[in-house]
Amino acid sequence: MSLKEQLRADLKESMKSGDADRRTVIRGIMAAVKEAELRKRETLVRKALDKHGTDENAIDSIIVSENIEQRSELDDAEIQAIVQKLVKQRQDSIADAEKADRADIAEAEQAEIVILEDYLPQQLSREEIEAAVRAMIEQVGADGMKDMGRVMGPLMDDLKGRADGKIVSEVVREQLSP
Repeated sequence: MSLKEQLRADLKESMKSGDADRRTVIRGIMAAVKEAELRKRETLVRKALDKHGTDENAIDSIIVSENIEQRSELDDAEIQAIVQKLVKQRQDSIADAEKADRADIAEAEQAEIVILEDYLPQQLSREEIEAAVRAMIEQVGADGMKDMGRVMGPLMDDLKGRADGKIVSEVVREQLSP
């Protein structure tokens, strides 16, 4: 089952069960996905018009011939990136709420993060991140902070969606520092 299908099924279930918080979060994810698909579609249409000429009357045939509708749908990895972005927004909001001494807002945002994380791959523990960092440092032959970029690039590709970049960066700095 694709992530998009999972979201639809979970939305139906939350509506049946009356779970308003879950329903709201899922609708937010679906709205963000829809917006991203529309942006992707718009980009594909623009490219197709550039390729075929700017005849606005032929846009429907171009959309069909270029298979734009199907190509503009997001895959699971793209949807997970959107969910990760939503989690990051909530984390930033929590930090702001705590600075403003608004525990009620921080708690609500944390509850949304819990729901959002259901649609992300299992996050790695700090120990697992440290092991991955050690392996990457050894693989690229890094020996100091000057090699941080050489470590971070391939490491973030390997850990994409499974580890927070801020934590990975912190661990890399710790292990590359003398």
